[in-house]
Amino acid sequence: MIPNLLPSLVIRQFVISSIASLSAFALLFSPVAAQTVSTDGENWQVALTSDGHPDLQGNWTNATLTPMERPDNLGAVLTQEQVVALESGHADSVALRSEPSDSNRPLPPGGDDPVCIDGATTCYDEVWREPGDRVAMVLGEPRSSLVTSPVDGRVPTLTATTLNLIEELDLQRRGFGPYDHPELRPLAERCIVSFESSAGPPMIPNYWYNNNYTIVQTPEYVMIMAEMVHDVRIIRLGEPTSLGEEIRPWFGDSWGKWEGNTLVVETTNMNPKFAFREVPGSDDGKVMERFTRVDEDTILYEFMIDDLTNYTSVWGGQIPFKKFGEPIYEYACHEGNYALTNILSGARYQENRKEN
Repeated sequence: MIPNLLPSLVIRQFVISSIASLSAFALLFSPVAAQTVSTDGENWQVALTSDGHPDLQGNWTNATLTPMERPDNLGAVLTQEQVVALESGHADSVALRSEPSDSNRPLPPGGDDPVCIDGATTCYDEVWREPGDRVAMVLGEPRSSLVTSPVDGRVPTLTATTLNLIEELDLQRRGFGPYDHPELRPLAERCIVSFESSAGPPMIPNYWYNNNYTIVQTPEYVMIMAEMVHDVRIIRLGEPTSLGEEIRPWFGDSWGKWEGNTLVVETTNMNPKFAFREVPGSDDGKVMERFTRVDEDTILYEFMIDDLTNYTSVWGGQIPFKKFGEPIYEYACHEGNYALTNILSGARYQENRKEN
């Protein structure tokens, strides 16, 4: 296994970091802190569980056309014309790429093709995908990006420490072939955790398919199951008890508490081998999440990443989770994980052919 080489920073600008964290937290999380009725002004009150807290239970989806980061040519809030153009353009693309394939077409590229999808001519067509068909609506506003802090809607740049670490890890991997041993294959390919950051934290849409979740509550726990790889986060409620620095679960150590009608979750002990957007989890990074039921069909999910080892500033965003009125089936794409065995044995076969 490639070891965790991410060092803790020896010197941190504590005062500056704290002020930045608090400012970003207030900016990101203040709009819905006191909200108890639906965003459309209807006389709606959140349903409560038997222990008196807002009921977040059920099936939800965060699929959306809104990208993670804001394109350069857009403002924070989309105009109605921009919304129509994005949503109708996507619908037209889906219709085009869902047409029956030509039975006489040549074989798709496969093999070394890095992406293996460009519509109805390669490995997948649009029938298999479900990235979402609407832009994200937050507090009545059609958003151009899921990132809302910083105000430019962009993820902050990485620190020199992290850039050096990524380069060092890349140099280590260059000493091996991509199929030399299973630890070099992606975690999702090995059925350890889901693709991208579906399960989180933070819980980000994968823009592919299966962006669905099941939430179950008890007075002591909140369980969130992501459809992708059926990952499950178990969030303990109450006063946090430290796991110790050496214990790093795949999804970190999450503790939740209720602040009015909002479930607030803080996650620490991030696992360095579970990279978020290709950035390894750091020793002292943490993620703050807020779940607020804003109407019958919507949970407003907010997140803030406080990790000044990896990023040059605190950052975060807002994502609507919409009620998903369908069953969530078992994700069994890698059932038995025969694919990994075949990948490695295929590589050994190629090596033998070269030697002989």
